Amino acid sequence: MGAEEDRIPIDPSGRPDLSHYTRSAEYYAAMHSRAIAPGGTYAERVHGQWGLIAKGQEAIPHALAMLASAKPDAREDGAAILAEIGAGEDVVQSLLLALAVETDVEACDNLIQSLGRLRNRTAIPALAALIEDQDADTRWTAVESLGRIVRRHFLDKPDPVGAARDWIAAAGKRKAK
Repeated sequence: MGAEEDRIPIDPSGRPDLSHYTRSAEYYAAMHSRAIAPGGTYAERVHGQWGLIAKGQEAIPHALAMLASAKPDAREDGAAILAEIGAGEDVVQSLLLALAVETDVEACDNLIQSLGRLRNRTAIPALAALIEDQDADTRWTAVESLGRIVRRHFLDKPDPVGAARDWIAAAGKRKAK
């Protein structure tokens, strides 16, 4: 790419200084679209994501559109962007709707992770269903995300899935009272 974005300072954790992403959300959305098309570069994909994250609320419509893309990479990235900038109930509902129809395993896992990062309790029923019904990899991701939402360290337990199921059952009993 050799563009101005390649010169943005990066902190030790690998996160760029977002103040250097000064162009519009449309610019970074277009950059991301080019990046996931044939011939696009990974650098453009990453800069498109960081640029959208830097734009905050202005980028939410672009990230929501990415969730509806035919390309799994776009859906993954849209979920990741929303996890960074979109804490509203509408965003959580959009992620839940996308999760309900997702068929790509990596995109599904990214949607689940994004729900966990948003820490919105509205996602608990969907995560509980995944813990009960999905393959081991997706189940593990749902356990981790549920733990983030309810502030429990299920993954530190000898049986993380069992610990999550126990929490779900106890929460259901508390709710029924």
